[in-house]
Amino acid sequence: MEVVEAVNNPPKRRGIAPVKAEFIINKQNSQENCDSVFGDEEVGDDSKNKEPSKKKSRVTRKRGRNKEQAKTTFAEPIRLCYKISLSEQCDNEFCKFSHDLQAYLNVKGEDLGDRCTNFEKFGKCRFGYRCRYLKAHLSPDGKLIVNEGLASSGIFVEEKNNQSIQIQKQLRTHSYKFPRADAYLAEMQQEIEKQRELEKANRLAKLNPDDKLNKPSEDDDVANDQLDTNEANEDFTLKNEEEFVENFDSNNKNINARKRIKLENDDFKNKEKEEFEEETELKSRNDLNVEEFIDTPDVPLRTREKKKITFKNKLYLAPLTTVGNLPFRRICKEFGADITCGEMAMATNLLQGQQSEWALLKRHINEDCFGVQICGAKAEHLVKCAEMLNNEIEADFIDVNLGCPIDLVFNKGGGSKLLMHDGRLGKILKGMNKIMDIPVTVKLRTGILDNLPLAAKLVPKFQSWGVELATLHGRSRQQRYTKLADWKYISEIALNTSGMNFFGNGDVLGYEDYYHHIENDHVDGVMIGRGALIKPWIFDEIKSKRHYDISSKERFDILKKFCDYGMEHWGSDTIGINQTRRFLCEWMSFLYRYIPVGLLEVLPQRINERPPAFRGRDELETLMASPNSKDWVKISEMLLGTAPDSFVFVPKHASNSYEG
Repeated sequence: MEVVEAVNNPPKRRGIAPVKAEFIINKQNSQENCDSVFGDEEVGDDSKNKEPSKKKSRVTRKRGRNKEQAKTTFAEPIRLCYKISLSEQCDNEFCKFSHDLQAYLNVKGEDLGDRCTNFEKFGKCRFGYRCRYLKAHLSPDGKLIVNEGLASSGIFVEEKNNQSIQIQKQLRTHSYKFPRADAYLAEMQQEIEKQRELEKANRLAKLNPDDKLNKPSEDDDVANDQLDTNEANEDFTLKNEEEFVENFDSNNKNINARKRIKLENDDFKNKEKEEFEEETELKSRNDLNVEEFIDTPDVPLRTREKKKITFKNKLYLAPLTTVGNLPFRRICKEFGADITCGEMAMATNLLQGQQSEWALLKRHINEDCFGVQICGAKAEHLVKCAEMLNNEIEADFIDVNLGCPIDLVFNKGGGSKLLMHDGRLGKILKGMNKIMDIPVTVKLRTGILDNLPLAAKLVPKFQSWGVELATLHGRSRQQRYTKLADWKYISEIALNTSGMNFFGNGDVLGYEDYYHHIENDHVDGVMIGRGALIKPWIFDEIKSKRHYDISSKERFDILKKFCDYGMEHWGSDTIGINQTRRFLCEWMSFLYRYIPVGLLEVLPQRINERPPAFRGRDELETLMASPNSKDWVKISEMLLGTAPDSFVFVPKHASNSYEG
């Protein structure tokens, strides 16, 4: 690792990274591959197999992620019972898995190597005969080897927040209890009824709506946030909002979105009331008994004492869907990340006990400040999910996703869609804050449309709703990851925010970017996302205020460590190996964008500058810079052995912020 000083000469071409001339190669054969992954927004559209259209359709434009990603399963031909794989006796007479060990070994395939990371670390491999590095813990007579010195601790994985079978069963049978969430929802229902009576009395008496004699008190948070006329005047509604947002032409800069928005207080009031009634309706299920709470004393549900976290000036690794997995977070922790957060989990799936969703909550023991991010649309789901997580997992904070731009989430009312409904959002955040022992944080975008930002209206309300930290990504939903993040807008909001931690997020790829925002944009800290994916040692660079020229061998060692961590997390059997391979390739779809410091004419590298086709200082460095996904699979084979014939990788993420 070589330390390099920054050079401040201006780049030669706008939007193109200034690579030294001696390293640039003919890009005729590489441009198509580059565009197929990151260059355009139509990634994953099978364009290679079709005649090129003269005009690109705005309707079919695919943004943000590959929607035609290949679905690959990694099932083994024979599924061996895990008891048999550990040389134990299976007592389950209804076991669906094979108990013929020899038949399994005959079709298993050759070992990938003679070093098992699980056996080396824990003294016992929890995958036994299924391990693809079986020879590392197999005696000459075919028996499994156990290192009693290491295995005596009984610890075979360094992870927390594993879902118990009992909790999963309670969630799936709807027998899990939510006493505090139910009490809060009952309080909200009572306030709705109270407000209805007041409105009815005012209508009958033909009172002026501004008459303060019959208005609810200012301390009545629930009534004020949702139904107070003055508050409603501050809100907005999009007429036929789903149709408008989906059909909005992102390329037509002359369209004034504000002309399509109409403030209709009466319609808005009725619409919001209907939505609120729907989300807070107390269903007659076994796990929700309204009567139990109606007769409780008039003392409101008290907010719990919160665990204190110092967020200011901490290096925060962003929650990253798919690529922000536990092995990647371990890599970033070792390079100096202070705060980590799990991948976005859907609240409804967690409440149903879905094992795949609960896996996103797992925490490594080295993650000393760790949060989980949840996403949802209704107060009932998010508040109940918060109570469950507060009781069942170890986390230092819970983050609410208010920025997810994908249609699947947005059209159901979650993610960035909640920015349009601050009444509902206020109830969600206040309810979560009341029932949890740990802080509530939020991550949001500037708004839905480019020219109609909403964050400036919402951020001042977050503190009164109990939010400990708000992180603003300087892009709208419409913008996704194109163009640069609007740090001027972030700075304006940060300047007027006090009493609450406020972080900015977007386009940080070096220590100069980080300290520029800290010193000039009034933020308490910076969340780092794609910058950490492109070069995870960015945290070390920030703390040391230096550029590191990482060699290809050092970068390869980082990938090797990721694979070791992946086999600890996903497993060293066939399924776990190929899961590790898949997530390694997902990470490579960002890593290839890194330009070695020694190849640049001007430092630092900018996240919006497209790298020209270049060769590295050795063959491995050249291979790591390839935009071809087949080369990423080739790198995975150098670490994990030959990929199965059925393994076809198409990157899930297609985020793009290049200029030009």
